[in-house]
Amino acid sequence: MTLGERTADFTRCPSCLQDLRFDGSRLFLPDPRTNELTAWDPASEPNDLRREDQLNRAFLKCPNGSAQPHFLPVPYLLHGKPFTVAFVGQSGTGKTHLLAAMMAEIGRGGLDSLGIRCRSVNSSQHHAFLARAVNELEAGRVLPATTPTEFVEFTDALLVTVGGRTRPVAFFDIAGESLHLPGNVTEFLLGVDALIFVVDALRALRLRQLTLAREAAGIRPQNTGIADPTFTTVLDRLPRREGLCDVPTAIVLNKCDVLRFEPPIDHWLREEARPVSAPDPKLVFEESQDVYAFLAHHQATPWLRPFTECRRCTLHFVSATGMSPAVTSSSSGGAGSPATAFAGGIRPRRVLGPLLSVFQMWGLLEPSEHPASQLRGV
Repeated sequence: MTLGERTADFTRCPSCLQDLRFDGSRLFLPDPRTNELTAWDPASEPNDLRREDQLNRAFLKCPNGSAQPHFLPVPYLLHGKPFTVAFVGQSGTGKTHLLAAMMAEIGRGGLDSLGIRCRSVNSSQHHAFLARAVNELEAGRVLPATTPTEFVEFTDALLVTVGGRTRPVAFFDIAGESLHLPGNVTEFLLGVDALIFVVDALRALRLRQLTLAREAAGIRPQNTGIADPTFTTVLDRLPRREGLCDVPTAIVLNKCDVLRFEPPIDHWLREEARPVSAPDPKLVFEESQDVYAFLAHHQATPWLRPFTECRRCTLHFVSATGMSPAVTSSSSGGAGSPATAFAGGIRPRRVLGPLLSVFQMWGLLEPSEHPASQLRGV
């Protein structure tokens, strides 16, 4: 079986790319007292209902002995071809905030109007992500930077049902620093199904009106002509066909709340009031065209490299939080200790657009004509 081929019997491990199949002799269950994984034999449970429940909570140990020991939730292996989505961007661009905002919107039923139903692949993993990211963000707290790692595992995963078909969808939120580590950290990119490149408006744009926002965030604009180094690392590693990457891609201009009065961003942020619907090819084209033109006009063309090198790519105006964090006083760190928080709460803007776009490009939603071929050469 060649890399990338999958059958009903085989699933590709998203971390090490090993082809594997369900194997009842390699199953583990989390200990309810310590949460540590212990070997489990399904035959040891005679009750069918309890065995099915335990199977849904079980993990399969990947047989790849050359990699760091890692485990996959059993439901990830039993629902057809998985779909993996990786968020790309250096530390501080808002990748974790964007993923947390997406999961919060999905949890509130943001995809219900499309007939899309979502549930966790593994409830303990999903609730752990909710506790450390989604709940913290919704409480107005700034999320810490993702910890660099030498081995990549998905951050969270959902079982997504559309039109009666269920597929696992796994999300990778990788620290930007990890992509520059020596070794095989970026090997997982060879098997990823979609990429969301996150552009930080405060770093990419040298607009004067962003000076105060950059100073408050402790961010310096990057030199014109030098894009996010993680973009280069990822694009240089992806396989090509006829010079272009086939991985469905979305470019997100994040933190657009700092430019909410700037045309054409003001128009698209107002569009957030529209009901969530399947991506309309005409609107996707118009928004992609506006993002492309906006970045090009403000000398941020290096951040458009994913568009020029990927066969299918859409572009989006997004704000993961709807506002910038403010410096507050924190009693936990001592009297007068500074901290940052979203004091007025958060209001994510347009966060589901990029996800729905890559869903559509992958075929999870009804296919449509994509704007990349129309925009290329603008």
